[in-house]
Amino acid sequence: MRQVWKALLAVAVLAAMGIGVWFLVRQKEAAVHPADGTQEAGALSGGEFSGAAESFAGVGWSLRPDTRMAAQEALAEALDRRDIEPDMTLVYYTVHHSPEAVVEALRPAQGPKRRICGWVSDFGVIASDGYHHSPNGTVGLMALRLPGMLSGAGWASLDEVEAPQDLAALALRRAAEDAGVDPARRPSMIVISSTYHGQEEKVLEGLAAVHGRDVPVLGGTTAGAPGVGTLVANDHVVKAGTVMAVFYSDRPFRTAFRGGFNRTGKSGTITRSDGRVIHEIDGRPAVQVYDEWSGGRLREAMRAGLDMNAFTALYPFCRILDADGETYNLFTHIWPPENAETTTRLVSSATLSDGDVVYFSEGSWNILLNRIGALPRLAGGDAPEAGAEACLFICCEAVLKVIPDQERGQMVHLMNRSLKGVPWIGAFTWGEEGNFPGLGNRHGNLLTGVTLFPAAPKEDEG
Repeated sequence: MRQVWKALLAVAVLAAMGIGVWFLVRQKEAAVHPADGTQEAGALSGGEFSGAAESFAGVGWSLRPDTRMAAQEALAEALDRRDIEPDMTLVYYTVHHSPEAVVEALRPAQGPKRRICGWVSDFGVIASDGYHHSPNGTVGLMALRLPGMLSGAGWASLDEVEAPQDLAALALRRAAEDAGVDPARRPSMIVISSTYHGQEEKVLEGLAAVHGRDVPVLGGTTAGAPGVGTLVANDHVVKAGTVMAVFYSDRPFRTAFRGGFNRTGKSGTITRSDGRVIHEIDGRPAVQVYDEWSGGRLREAMRAGLDMNAFTALYPFCRILDADGETYNLFTHIWPPENAETTTRLVSSATLSDGDVVYFSEGSWNILLNRIGALPRLAGGDAPEAGAEACLFICCEAVLKVIPDQERGQMVHLMNRSLKGVPWIGAFTWGEEGNFPGLGNRHGNLLTGVTLFPAAPKEDEG
């Protein structure tokens, strides 16, 4: 009888162990692949890996409060915890984390000198397994090793150059050297970010002066006021300037850059401005004109004590750009800097000049969601996943703010439905840069964009 009880006890223990293993596996699956795209409570890290040691794209993220641990864990998740090395790592971290610690974690003194490039992402990051955010901060990254593609990281600080336009040339030269290519070679794609010093348009002008207007960029302004929003590139932390990851490939990158608002017929001409401050439209106080265009909603929102930055995110200004028969809308986020009852001016996160014609635009969070979901198809046609190894997604932080918390997981669902298994990561910026075909690269606000990284040719393609 004692032997029977021992046997039954052993069976019970094995069964309990099996249930425990099954429960842990199911927990991991739920955390990494939530059905609705929301972050699973309790999950501290996750990621996705596609490929093999010689060719891969991986995405990882971590919510751990210790910066070094979070960055190392995110990289381990992106590499599927394998002993392999990426050619380029794009990293995005919230303001909770030290950029110096991010660099030290990803480029240790005794270890591989990985190419890294990145910036502050507001609130958190987003990827195929959810929207990831935490009161303690978030680190997310994409690790790439794609045959036939060369890459390099470049940086430039404002205190190194005579004019902001010179930032691009210096960062480009350093990126080309890092990639081991002739600086005169035109890149195929540039992922770019600048600090919040109002120089983004001048950086793009400098880029066009070096390589023309047809080299596409995708990126945005690092999240945070001057000194808070930082940038990283290899061993360097930049607090006032520009960084870029530059890619060279014989296969084309496919991009899309759009806003999600409807332009109305209400328009006017800026008649007095100063950089990113708008004083008058059609010779009248800018706030008065904007309030009239909004049907009085601006002053109502002010009296109600609403967050002006969030409220005006659904009512941007729009400039119409034309090229080769195509019309593009370039949106600018504007808001009153003081009490709307007393101020007469508007401020913006992009430069508007005297003579610019601006249109009042409006949108809603559900329209914004649908436009986000359409981006991969806009870039890659009906099958954006074909020939794509990875995808980078850029989204304005104000767009994220107007989407209700309970609906943000829909961004994940809609992107996944379009990309069909292609690894991707998204960052939230304070301004966005992208390419309009035939026009070149532009800086604007309340915009979203994607770039599809090309896969290496298959053997049957020659």
